[in-house]
Amino acid sequence: MKKLLVGLLLSTSFLFGQIGGAFQNFFKYSTVYAGFNLASPKWEEDRYSLSMIDPETGEENWLSGELNVHKEERDLDPDFDLSFGIRKIARFNYEPKRGVKNAGVGGDWYKGSGQENPNEAATIGRVKGFEYLIKYSENRRWDEQFRSQEYFLRYLGNWFIAKIKYQDLEMEDLRFGQADFRLRKEFSSETASFNISFGLSGRSHPVYGFAPTIIDTSWYSSAWWDFAEDEFGVDDMSYSIDLDGDGVPDGEGFSIYDNSTGEYVGFVGYDWRWFDADGELMAMTDREFYQYHFPGLLEKWFNQQVKDLGNQREISVSLGIDYYKYTDNHWFHIWGSIYPYHYGMDKYSFHNAIAFSEHEEDGNITADFEFLEAGTEIWYDYDIGAVIGFKLQENLGFYVEGKYLDYWDRPAYDIKVGLNYQFVGFSN
Repeated sequence: MKKLLVGLLLSTSFLFGQIGGAFQNFFKYSTVYAGFNLASPKWEEDRYSLSMIDPETGEENWLSGELNVHKEERDLDPDFDLSFGIRKIARFNYEPKRGVKNAGVGGDWYKGSGQENPNEAATIGRVKGFEYLIKYSENRRWDEQFRSQEYFLRYLGNWFIAKIKYQDLEMEDLRFGQADFRLRKEFSSETASFNISFGLSGRSHPVYGFAPTIIDTSWYSSAWWDFAEDEFGVDDMSYSIDLDGDGVPDGEGFSIYDNSTGEYVGFVGYDWRWFDADGELMAMTDREFYQYHFPGLLEKWFNQQVKDLGNQREISVSLGIDYYKYTDNHWFHIWGSIYPYHYGMDKYSFHNAIAFSEHEEDGNITADFEFLEAGTEIWYDYDIGAVIGFKLQENLGFYVEGKYLDYWDRPAYDIKVGLNYQFVGFSN
């Protein structure tokens, strides 16, 4: 029994030692960063509004009330940038070293903005094995707030690349999950490396590329006022004029004309007031509601309809290149992935969005569009990027860095160009 217990303890210690060692190796050399920036908002001028108030009743009276001027002080919330991330991505030679020892010497690590590296999107990493990224940020600009997040786990082998990724760019309204497996071939020299890769990518994303008229026909195929009441929770109440002055609405109206031209202007005498779900007055006429309130309510309703459809799936052929060269005076890191051929698996996959676009371009009626079954389609999604730098002189440098992603006709990009010159040689 003692020998058995000793054996179990030894084997358990060995097992947990192996797991702990793998865990430590997985997170070894990882970088954790966090940062917060705050900036004053855009200045907004005050706004003024007018009203005519009856001094006796305190009610609005646009015929004999007294003029009141109302001042609205407009004050936007301050702009900010909040970021947090964990990354284990091997440093390329053109990147400054990170860490407390190098804080202030180069790079942005010490400022908590290590998420600014465009080569996080590169096809090929610097070393073989696992690399990963966890990145989250919030930004506010002109009182609008956006969130972005990105997560990926990548394994680089001698002859293949495997990667799973999730990215949500709220500002660009782009969100997708992706699993990519490719075979790769590397051609390398002492200072350069060139990789080509080929494989398949499975992607999942919300519904993109369809007009409201094809997602749901109820809002334009029925009476718009009935639709508004049923879907928006609003209510309309009719009113009419009293032509004979007996205090009872007549429910009649009359035509009106322009005095100077005799042109027919419209018909007045009865209309409808519109109230929101809380019973608050929204609009005094059908025209006011339809022109100024209906479009915004319809947009929110339609966005919810699209969201309720869930994610759509495609399997795509993926092709990639990655070129890296570094010397003391110049460096190039250029990469790109293209997805030209796709198999749409769901009704609202992008192959049907392509078919719907072609249907409209041919001048066909929207209602006549027929969805295709699951099948193949050609369109070109791509993800490209570059980091290029030249050391023109000892104290003069030029750089270009950026990335450009275009999936399902929804671009997202970040490009920087700069020239650095350092004044040296001054003496007293």
